Amino acid sequence: MSRNASICGHGNSIPPILAHVQIYFDQKGMSAKEAEAFYHYQHAHGWKTDSGTPIKNWKVVAANWIWDIQRSRFVTLQLKVNRNLLR
Repeated sequence: MSRNASICGHGNSIPPILAHVQIYFDQKGMSAKEAEAFYHYQHAHGWKTDSGTPIKNWKVVAANWIWDIQRSRFVTLQLKVNRNLLR
C-alpha cells in the first residue's frame, strides 16, 4: 500500500473526498448538510485559511467549524431560555 493510500481519510489529503467529510461530521453528530456546507465553503476558498495559508489538515478546520456551530446553537438556546424566564 502506498503512503498516499494509507493516509487517505486521515485529514491530510487536501482536498478530501466529500464522503470522508460526511463520515467525519456524522461521527461528530452533525448532519450531512453541514458536512456539505463545510466542504463547498472550503472548496470555494481553495482549501486555504482566512489568512491565505493552505490547510494542512482539514479535520482540524472541520473541528473548529463544528465547534462554532455548537457554540452558536448553545447561545441561541440560552437566549430562548432567558426570554422565557423574563416572561
